[in-house]
Amino acid sequence: MLTAENLTKKYGDHIALNALNLTIKKGEIFALLGQNGAGKTTTINLFLGFIPP
Repeated sequence: MLTAENLTKKYGDHIALNALNLTIKKGEIFALLGQNGAGKTTTINLFLGFIPP
């Protein structure tokens, strides 16, 4: 299971991700959809540990 509670990421004054709450259960299939600059890549990079929250 993957859980995020109030996950926020800032780059300087720019908020890339604001208070994300998400739970993905084992075996679930999910997709991140959104416009350019919506925080999809930042979310994945945070989950994988490539960048700190």
